[in-house]
Amino acid sequence: MLKLIRLEMRKHRFARNFAGAGIASIAILLFLIMIGFVDVGAEDYAYADYQTAFMIIDTFVRATFIIFAGALLSKLVISEYRNKTMNVMFTYPIQRHKIIAAKLIIVFGFTFVMIMVNDLFMGSLLLIVNQFYSFIPESLTNRDILGLLVKYSISSLSAACMALIPLFFGMRKHSVTTTMVSSILLVSIVCSGFNGSEVSIHSLIIIPLTLGAIGIWIASMSMVRLETKDVN
Repeated sequence: MLKLIRLEMRKHRFARNFAGAGIASIAILLFLIMIGFVDVGAEDYAYADYQTAFMIIDTFVRATFIIFAGALLSKLVISEYRNKTMNVMFTYPIQRHKIIAAKLIIVFGFTFVMIMVNDLFMGSLLLIVNQFYSFIPESLTNRDILGLLVKYSISSLSAACMALIPLFFGMRKHSVTTTMVSSILLVSIVCSGFNGSEVSIHSLIIIPLTLGAIGIWIASMSMVRLETKDVN
C-alpha cells in the first residue's frame, strides 16, 4: 500500500500541493492578523481570551483545508473517472479497492497533517505575540495546553474524515464542480454559527465526530461500489 501511495503521489506531482498549502496558510495568517487589528477595541474582541482565539484559528484552518481536500478529491478521483483513466488503472494487477484506498489515504493524511500543523503553528504564534503585547490577560497552564492539544487532534482528525463527504456527491455524475460545491457547503455548515466563547469545538464535539464517521462510511462505500456501478 505504501508503494502504491508513493506512486500516486509521484504520478500527480503531489509536492506541488504543499506549495499551495503554504500559500493557503499564509493567507489564513494574514486574515487572522487583519481581524486582530480591525477588531481591536471592540467589546467582543476576537482575541479577548484564549478559548475564543483558538476556536477562531481552528475554524479558519479547518474551513480552508476541507475545501482544499475537495480539490484533491476532484483531482485524484473524480477527474480520473471523467477522463476514463481510472478504467485503465483497473486493468493493472492490483485490487481495485486498494487503488481507491491509496488515493483517499493521501487526501485524508494530507488534510489531517495540514490542519494539525497550522493549528499548532498559529496557536504557538498567538502565545508568542501575546508575550510581547499582552492583549489576552489570562495565562495558560500546562493542563490548558494539554487540553488544547487534545482538542486540536480531535478537530484535525474529524475534519480530515468529513472532508471525504463531498466524494459521495461528486461520484454521482463524476462531477468536479459538484465535488467543490459540496466542500464549500460542508464548510458553511460545519465552520459557522459560533458566537464568542459560548460555542466551542468542545461543546459541539458530537457534530464533527458524527460527520467524520459519515466521511469514513462514504469512503468505505466508494470502494464497495467499485465492482458494480462506478466501473461501468
